[in-house]
Amino acid sequence: MKKFFYLALVLCMGFAMTSCSDDDDENIATLTFEGDYWTKLIDSPQYGGPLLYPKGEDAVLYSWTDEATGLSGGVTNGYDDLQYWGGGTAISNYVCDSIEKHNTFNYQLEVPVSNGSKNFAVVYCDANLHFAEGISRVIRSIDICPTTYLLGVEIYGDGSAKALTDKGDFVTLTITADNGQKLDVDFARDGEFLKGWKRVDLSQLGAVNMITFTMDGSDRSDWGMKHPKGFAFDNVKVELK
Repeated sequence: MKKFFYLALVLCMGFAMTSCSDDDDENIATLTFEGDYWTKLIDSPQYGGPLLYPKGEDAVLYSWTDEATGLSGGVTNGYDDLQYWGGGTAISNYVCDSIEKHNTFNYQLEVPVSNGSKNFAVVYCDANLHFAEGISRVIRSIDICPTTYLLGVEIYGDGSAKALTDKGDFVTLTITADNGQKLDVDFARDGEFLKGWKRVDLSQLGAVNMITFTMDGSDRSDWGMKHPKGFAFDNVKVELK
């Protein structure tokens, strides 16, 4: 039987393990994914690595928790096989602007442009973030960016999905809170594309225990959106009280 236990828990303890930075408001912490704890959660290679695609009876479920904010994520295990391709949130530091050549699943942890920090998180397929121990908190904002894989397929297409260059074409991220509130963010719309980092105000969702990420697009099959469901996020500002 596969062993379902955490790769790691907690951190933001001490200077060497710090993943959070304090905002001007002492009641706000910013999760930046910096520090040794987070760097050790970066898999290699991006696709098929031992952390996100474990094999064998001793396979471990990839997961993470930030102690300062209580925010938690990891592989959602949507297909009951511990594999990241079934959905989840992974830590990454891969950056490359070669979107025309890197528009394949082999570059699923990569973003096309740096936001100035070393590490960030990458969502693949449907995933969620939740606060540990059932607490609810307001997430003030989050910075998002398309993966190189998503952006490359949006602009150039691939063997399955079309280039989204026509009026009416879109790829949209929906962020849904467990209190029923939701908001949409476009990655592509009518031939225009989000190509870098963008700050999204999540305070309108109110206090949440969990937020869920889902993506949809205009180019669909019976299985849903044809374009890769991948984006990155960083600098998660959380109200602690």
